[in-house]
Formats: sequence, C-alpha cells, structure tokens
Amino acid sequence: MSTVTRQEITACTRGAFGSGWVRRDDLCAAARAADARPEVLALLAGLSPHVRVCGLPDLLLLLPDLPDGPRVPGAGEALGAGEARRAPGGGARGGAPAAG
Repeated sequence: MSTVTRQEITACTRGAFGSGWVRRDDLCAAARAADARPEVLALLAGLSPHVRVCGLPDLLLLLPDLPDGPRVPGAGEALGAGEARRAPGGGARGGAPAAG
C-alpha cells in the first residue's frame, strides 16, 4: 500500500469543483469516477460528513499531513512524453537543457 499524496488527491477530486460548495460525498464520487485507489477513497470517506469545501486549496487544508509526490494524471489525462520519465539535465518538458 503506497501513501496518498497531495497530487493524487488533486487529480482525483478536481472534477468535483466548479459549481459551488462540495461535500465529502461529492469528493468521494469524483474520486470513484476518476478510478482512484482504495487508499484515496478511504482517506476522503474519513472526512467529516459535515465537510464542505469550495476548492482544492480548502480540501488540502483539511489534509495537512499529505506529502507531496510525483504528478499523477487526472481522469482521462495521460502523462505526455517526457513527463513519465525525464532524462537528467533535461528541460522542463524533458527536452534539451536551456542554452546558457
């Protein structure tokens, strides 16, 4: 079982936001729709049923102990070439280093 990260929570719940306040059950539904891992679903289900947030920053404030981690693609989003694995010294998108 691997640790849930801030990036994973962001990727799995971003679909819940955009039309006002979001409840815990809405977050869980968005995570299920994004095929989130069971650990993510358990973490969100563990929030108070009275929780309401209006954006990802609010949600992440409720989960202060989550570590940063590698970028996780969101629902329907695939990692592009160069994002899955970057060569040492490569540029921001995995290309050649900037001329200096």
